[in-house]
Amino acid sequence: MPDAISVNIGLLGHIDHGKTQVARALSEVVSTAGLDKHPQAQERGISIDLGFTSFHLNGYLVTLVDAPGHAELIRSVVAGANIIDAAILVVAADEGPKIQTGEHIIILQSFGISKVVVALNKMDLLSPSKLETVKNQVKSVLKGTILEEAPIIPVSAVTGAGMEDLKKALLSILSPPKRETEGPFKMPIDHAFRIKGTGTVMTGTIHRGRVHVGDEIEVMPLKLAAKVRSIQTFRESRDEAQAGDRVGISTTGPEPEKIYRGCYAGTPGTLNVTDQLIGSIKMNKLFKYPLHTGVQVHLTVGMPTVTATVIPFKRFEGRNLLIEYVESGETFDALFRLGESVVAEEGTPLLVSRLDLSPTILRIVGSGKVTDMAPSEIEFFTEKSKTGRVKNPVHPKGSVIVGLAETGYGAEKLLNETAITEKGTIGKVVSTFGGKGAVIIKFEKPVSEGEAVFIRKYKPRKV
Repeated sequence: MPDAISVNIGLLGHIDHGKTQVARALSEVVSTAGLDKHPQAQERGISIDLGFTSFHLNGYLVTLVDAPGHAELIRSVVAGANIIDAAILVVAADEGPKIQTGEHIIILQSFGISKVVVALNKMDLLSPSKLETVKNQVKSVLKGTILEEAPIIPVSAVTGAGMEDLKKALLSILSPPKRETEGPFKMPIDHAFRIKGTGTVMTGTIHRGRVHVGDEIEVMPLKLAAKVRSIQTFRESRDEAQAGDRVGISTTGPEPEKIYRGCYAGTPGTLNVTDQLIGSIKMNKLFKYPLHTGVQVHLTVGMPTVTATVIPFKRFEGRNLLIEYVESGETFDALFRLGESVVAEEGTPLLVSRLDLSPTILRIVGSGKVTDMAPSEIEFFTEKSKTGRVKNPVHPKGSVIVGLAETGYGAEKLLNETAITEKGTIGKVVSTFGGKGAVIIKFEKPVSEGEAVFIRKYKPRKV
């Protein structure tokens, strides 16, 4: 079906809730690591890697991304979430939502993936009344998120019950996705392996641009040159592929053993590599710990997850002011110093996690995007603030302010300093008043008695 529209749908859910069984029931073609073909997955009986399968659905070529549900493999879930247009969230009817179900909901919300269908799997194990109870539990978990209106479809991947309803629900939420087909080729690599007589095969979903047989490409951050020998999409050979297509690219040049998930293939000279970056982050309101300056986190930068030291700050009056810690629900800027180099650019999605914490609690700290590729030198400041109050707003020389200094000598040191009120009115200290630390400030606009007044000083600080 050459004119089929490519869409990528993630399969997410807790361990043993039946994601791979759902993929098997839906799929027509199996690709890289699909249906737990990975040897370790077969040995351990769980999904340990991203798996890819496909099927056709009314004009769409659907690629299913089977992401592991095990808590310790959450970085693979994030890697899957970064390349999908929609998702199936699998919840076992006999167990209901779990902690990792909540993490997956947060990940989907963090990446703005609102086109979601919930597959309430193993419906054959419950009576209709109990099934309805679990369905209401799922609705409760989704309430208040961008997934609140997601259809909840009872299915049994074993018996096949409800699978047609699941397909209809998927079709109802799908629409042709907008793809960035122009611009330089860019593809995160999720698998690399050698095929005798073919060369090194790199698989992934193209994020941007197009790739053609014969193109020169490079693998970053490894700086490995390669040439495209052939392109396949689920066993179908192609001369070219574009953004949104799930492909396997056979190349000459790089050794597959050197390539790891987190590498990108792209047009030579177009992929930025960095070991530090600045991001704008929204803290997850359900994460119960504050985020302190200098703490080590796990940062997912597009595809790869790396360790990073986080330095939160705010921009004020042209300065980068350090923040000692950030509370749940707050939005902040941060410099991230990475444990290893990654491919990134402005707008690359970021997910901050604390995978060192127990898997029995939510470990998604927050999410956001890259706002700056971080210059090698960035200057930080700490703020010292003096606070006073307006005692007499209508003195002939200005307004009398108390509390900014304790002595007359301290007040003299404030002469010519700039002050600002809690309402944002700017003023300058023009004289002392009395001998007990009061000062007179000339403001640009009238101020009120009792209004708070601040004098802020900034000190450079290396971190």
